[in-house]
Amino acid sequence: MRNMNKSLLKPSLLLITLPFIVLVTITGCQKPSLTFGNSLVNSNNTTVGEIDSSTLILSTVMLDSFQTAGSGTLLLGRMQDPYFGNIVSKSFLQFGTPSFPGITNQAKMDSIELVMFINKYYYGDTTEPQTYYVSQLNEIIQYPYPTQFTYFNNDGFSFNPNPIGSATVTIFPTGQFCSQDALDSVKIRLNDTLGLRLLEMMENNSDTVTSLTTFHDYFPGVVIYTDSSAGNTGVIFGMKDSAFIRLYYEVPDVYTDYFHVDFPYNNRGDQFNQISVNRAGTPLAVMTSLQASRPNPLIPTDAPSSLTGNQVYVQGATGIETKIGMPYVDNVTSLPDYLGVLKATLTLKPIRGTYTPEIPLPPQLILSQSDENNGLGSPINLNGGIEYGSLTTDFIYGENTSYTYDVTAYVQAQVALGGVTNNALILSTPPGSLASTVNRAVFGDQSNPTYNIKLQIYYISLIH
Repeated sequence: MRNMNKSLLKPSLLLITLPFIVLVTITGCQKPSLTFGNSLVNSNNTTVGEIDSSTLILSTVMLDSFQTAGSGTLLLGRMQDPYFGNIVSKSFLQFGTPSFPGITNQAKMDSIELVMFINKYYYGDTTEPQTYYVSQLNEIIQYPYPTQFTYFNNDGFSFNPNPIGSATVTIFPTGQFCSQDALDSVKIRLNDTLGLRLLEMMENNSDTVTSLTTFHDYFPGVVIYTDSSAGNTGVIFGMKDSAFIRLYYEVPDVYTDYFHVDFPYNNRGDQFNQISVNRAGTPLAVMTSLQASRPNPLIPTDAPSSLTGNQVYVQGATGIETKIGMPYVDNVTSLPDYLGVLKATLTLKPIRGTYTPEIPLPPQLILSQSDENNGLGSPINLNGGIEYGSLTTDFIYGENTSYTYDVTAYVQAQVALGGVTNNALILSTPPGSLASTVNRAVFGDQSNPTYNIKLQIYYISLIH
């Protein structure tokens, strides 16, 4: 970065025509004042210029791992994405012991099912039917204490490959409805053998169904997943972290009575999403080889945009971020009669055609300060709050789709440092939705005909 040519910072037409603007203003009765936020510039002896062609250094950063436990969402499905690859998400979770009245040996098992509740999140074609499988884990979900205290996207536990249940459904998430005629849930029928054993234990008041520790020894938990094979585009849905197992039974009498017992969702911190990606055949395939060959495994992989199809990318659930370097902003100080940076705005327009109503952009993206190690520092703030990009989406023409950030304080600090630093900004999904959404954005670099990222710097200078 230090050897780059610093000549690509030039004043816009506005700056070139300023002398003429000033001459006209002088003939008027009163000179105007220019306001930028809380800064007031009196134009009696100063003027404002604009630069909108500062060189930006763009790259894509890939995280090795990130926390997916306790996200509040069971992220389930598969999606074949031409930019990001084949994305598969499974969810691991446990259940607790039930509260049940005295059940006699007269009770007969009717059925048993796992129930999940739709949370309205989806990404992809919701018209495609989804087959969900449930397999029992071979081991208890527990941290590898003392080396780990949560679960990450690349964690997992061994499970029986033979499912204990499955269901094929079509989900209409915005209406919270599925083809099972359920208003807000998806129901997966489980094997009767499991139900018969659990009912027998309840009839005998076994400690297997009264002691949580003993129950987890018997039934460690489950993994829920979909078909991960290649094929149609696919879709990924979000479910609430309030799933439970419901066992229905009947008690013969003059009239048969029907009852049910619930095995509740247990410990939100032990539910996590395992998210895997096969990037073969995509612009991001190079990230895999770069990750394997990097000299320091503690630093997230960083690929310049020239290696990823002259594009950069952002996606939460696969740990993809965009890095934006501004090493030459200090060239503004060499402009005639420069006094200081008044305002700086960064606008990023995603490539048209990379987003649709079914594949929407991330509703929020944050900018955070970073350095050569690609770690996230303090987020860019405005008026005491984090900036989220103020996304505007234009699905019809695509011309007005953009994220916009006020980066005045950051640019002022970079200018004060003299430019050509290893500092940069990281564009990423906010932590609250990192592990529970797969929305993504694609931007072109300066060698891409769709390039549409602009850093606009307004500066103040003297009038002679």
